[in-house]
Amino acid sequence: MAVRLPLFPLNIVLFPHMPAGLHVFEDRYREMIRDCREQGTSFGVVGIREGIEVGAGALTFGVGTLAQIRELEALDDGGFNLIVAGASRFRVESLSVHRTYLVGRIHYLEDTRGDEAAIPELARRAVRAFEAYRAGLRNLADEPGDDSVDAELADDPELLSYQIAASLNVELNRRQELLEEDSVSGRLRTCLQVLRREAVFLDQMLARRDNHVVPVSLN
Repeated sequence: MAVRLPLFPLNIVLFPHMPAGLHVFEDRYREMIRDCREQGTSFGVVGIREGIEVGAGALTFGVGTLAQIRELEALDDGGFNLIVAGASRFRVESLSVHRTYLVGRIHYLEDTRGDEAAIPELARRAVRAFEAYRAGLRNLADEPGDDSVDAELADDPELLSYQIAASLNVELNRRQELLEEDSVSGRLRTCLQVLRREAVFLDQMLARRDNHVVPVSLN
């Protein structure tokens, strides 16, 4: 069943179960937050496919995520600071500009398990690949290791897939691809593909850093 939902176009992808901090400063989205607060409702976050966050004319992706407001701070200038948590994914069927802000006619999407038999092995491989990815990032940044990495990752495969997807430092289009994947097994497979690609990039960057020679003046 389709429902109407205020939409907030942003240069981020909000994943289910994952938190995000937002700063609302444009007048039209201040109005949206005031309406949500007064009506006890929430809004959806949609990634920007083309254009910019400020002003009109941005083109959005067709799949977004319901943002549940966890914390709301009203600022003296009329803006808001928010902490939201991603809830259900949705697909936008049509858009309306009857309000100052964007409103979509949307229907919610259901996650599936996909290839159930493959999920345990995919989850194990994803955990190993993600731990190596984070270790590579820490190495590149010359940061100390973190012995608590294992405890930070979820046991539930669905939550794990979103946790890894949200933590990847990749371009918006790639993150959107992960959001639009309907199945847990498919999302884990895509996470693994991205992690393999990122591992190659990290290895190349580490090699360039380690092989860098600083010229020495003989004067």
